[in-house]
Order: sequence, then structure tokens, then C-alpha cells
Amino acid sequence: MQTIARHPRRILFAFLATLLVFGCGESYSASANANLTKFKMKTLDGTKAVGPTDYAGKVVVVDFWATWCGPCHLQAKILEKVHKDLEGKNVQFLAANTGETAEQVKAFIKDKPFSYPVLVDTEDVASDLGVFALPTLLIIDTHGKVAYFEAGLVDADTIRKVLKKAGS
Repeated sequence: MQTIARHPRRILFAFLATLLVFGCGESYSASANANLTKFKMKTLDGTKAVGPTDYAGKVVVVDFWATWCGPCHLQAKILEKVHKDLEGKNVQFLAANTGETAEQVKAFIKDKPFSYPVLVDTEDVASDLGVFALPTLLIIDTHGKVAYFEAGLVDADTIRKVLKKAGS
């Protein structure tokens, strides 16, 4: 019988794969970081900068993602379904791309469009906010307080529960 100690590479690989799929973030309380609600990022066309404060009174869902991030693609599919189910409700979804140019994002979304605004983080705002793993999901309640901030994949049921509690 083989022991764990004889397979350190397999253990390391399993650990890293788990981090990649589920992220390595932590949950934050509603008062953890006021900056999380006040940031702005440029729209994909570069004409203006928007952020959660532009949607006062709404629940705001910000998905931090990148085109090269496989788990981000899964998260986007989950969010797309939730967005479709809640269309017309008191919820605003934003897709905040991090670490890539507008041209890279435009090329990517030609084949995989979002049904809600795409923002481009040209000034490394995500790092300033504490986004160190992708995907990271931020949900801000109707009072402008952080209701959820966590890295890793989030299932649709959890998202719906947080959105309901946040006032959607």
C-alpha cells in the first residue's frame, strides 16, 4: 500500500487544482471594506467609468473575471442564468474584467457575449479591493453595504439566497 508521503506531487497538484476551481478567498462582513462599494471601472467602449454607486438602491452583483480563467467561464454561465431569471428586478449585474486590455475582452466576448455591462479594470482596481483570485463575486445590498465578497465558484442557489437577503 502506498502512503501519502510517497506522493507529494499528487497532493500538491490536488491542492492547487482545488484552489484554482474554488478560489482561495474569504468571506467579508458588510463593514469590512468601504472601498468595495465606491470603485469605478471603465466601460468596455471606454466612454465612461461606472461602479456600484451608479446603481444606488439596487442590489449590485460584480463578477471579477478574466478571459483566460476557466472557472470564470463557469461562473459566467451560472450568473447568466440568474440574471435572466431576475431580469427586470432590482438587481444590476456587472462583469469586471481584470488584467486585460479592452481589445482582448472585445475579442473574447464576440463569441461569448454578456447580457449585462462589461467593465475593464485598466487601473488595477481589483487588486486595491483585495481581489487576488478569480473568479471573485461581490454583491452589494440595496443600502450600499457589502453583502457578499468571496473568491471561487458560487452556485446559483447561494447567489439567489444572498440576492434575496440583499434586497432583490
